[in-house]
Amino acid sequence: MAERSTLSPRELAQLTERARVRDFADGQFIQYQGDPGAEFWAVVEGHVTVGRFAADGGFTHFGVLGAGDLFGELAFFTGVPRQVDALASGPARLVAIDRPLLRQLMAADVGWAELLLRSLSRQLAATLDTIDAERRLSTPDRLLGLLRTMARESAGGDRVTATQQQLADLLGVSRVTLGAALRILAGAGEVERGYGQLRLLRPGGDGFI
Repeated sequence: MAERSTLSPRELAQLTERARVRDFADGQFIQYQGDPGAEFWAVVEGHVTVGRFAADGGFTHFGVLGAGDLFGELAFFTGVPRQVDALASGPARLVAIDRPLLRQLMAADVGWAELLLRSLSRQLAATLDTIDAERRLSTPDRLLGLLRTMARESAGGDRVTATQQQLADLLGVSRVTLGAALRILAGAGEVERGYGQLRLLRPGGDGFI
């Protein structure tokens, strides 16, 4: 079983006891591409969309994060400017983790260091998988991989809560193409479609359809 890379309820409690929780409204920016990485973020409640705005206003989605997820660590640890924009997708509550707070957390629980290493490793692995998938996999196969990843990182284990438009944006395809891929996965017995969510029938499955 893969080690988790998200915060547990206990770790979220440790965090909120030591730091101020910030509230963000739907669509409010949390960070901008090019900002300095003086801190990284933990999602306490709600969802955060990460991606990149182009000069023409177009937006490329990279991911949707939920409670317990961390983001912004690369800029924080490397000192390079932020590489992505992040904005609240619906009301969201977050904590900014700066160096003094991180030292407090690690002094209280060494598990924070292991968690951060796993989180950074997960980001690198996800990036490599995306590059590989775009080279050789069909849209249904890419969608199945995305859904399995999202299910593993959610509390539900076999369920993914996301709209078809969000999934289409994450894969960089049209909503029509996404819908066709979902029909193929449903026909292959991989997913069951419900209102506002999808259930993976083989969440731990390997390989492709």
